[in-house]
Amino acid sequence: MRLVLLLLPGMTASVFGLRPEVGYRAVPSDYGIVFEDITFETSDGLLLRGWFFPAQDTTGIASELVGRVIPVPDDLKPPSEQYIPGEYGPAPTIVICPGDAGNMTYSILYAYEFFTRGFNVFTFDWRGFGESDSWPMDPDRLVYSEFLADYEAALDYVLSRPDVDTSGVGLLGFSTGAYLSFAMAAERNDVAALAVRATITTFEDLSPILARLDPDRAWNFPQDYPEELLPANAAARVTIPVLLVVGEHDERTPPWMSREVYDSLPGPGELWVVPGAGHGGGEAPELVAYDEFFEKVRAFFKRRLKDSEGPGTPG
Repeated sequence: MRLVLLLLPGMTASVFGLRPEVGYRAVPSDYGIVFEDITFETSDGLLLRGWFFPAQDTTGIASELVGRVIPVPDDLKPPSEQYIPGEYGPAPTIVICPGDAGNMTYSILYAYEFFTRGFNVFTFDWRGFGESDSWPMDPDRLVYSEFLADYEAALDYVLSRPDVDTSGVGLLGFSTGAYLSFAMAAERNDVAALAVRATITTFEDLSPILARLDPDRAWNFPQDYPEELLPANAAARVTIPVLLVVGEHDERTPPWMSREVYDSLPGPGELWVVPGAGHGGGEAPELVAYDEFFEKVRAFFKRRLKDSEGPGTPG
């Protein structure tokens, strides 16, 4: 079992509300990972940052540091290798959708679990996060509807790349990223598979839960978020394969939410309730059952996406 010494706020935050981290405490090259630093534009003219990881083996990667050391001291950084366009053939690609805290620095560990197994990976930052263009943030707000435009732009960019097998693009979303990923799967016909951890059903269902767990906080639910794109309402339009993961003891997005969404899916679905896990922090399913979590998610994408012809075999 990989020993994870860091709690990754961008994925495993145990609270709702926006907590962006500006700037990057570590970048992939600090670990010897080959990647391409990307800037892409949204429909409303903002520039967002993303990292594209081609499928690669572990040669040159300081694997013992990935997910353990942030930031990386200069004397521990391995030599960096530049991404060379055209060197990598088309491969199935997983887009990791961030949550509501941190930035894509904290996606590097999760990306590693896929790009060393034959998948390309793309990570990106919302407006106001990392080094994407700034955006005013209300820390009590659950999400901005504009994040949907950010996600659309990210997917449009990924699908424009010659090293992406456009018939094999999967989404992996965590918490806030889970319900935003459901929206993309419902609206688009160019996504092949969807895996989510800790999704909500609707804001209406979530509101009393948050009021009970944190009664002194003035939660700001977005009034302009399309209700038809929330998972309980969108599930009937999601015909691609879906894997839902939730912690057995998740109090914020309890297992009944994932079960309700699962029961509404018209296409192939899988539901995994992780024993002993909660929502986020050290109780997140991907930390409580690290090896099993990534083995299951990789196996799901291997079954549902086209096999890679890049380094290694998806699995």
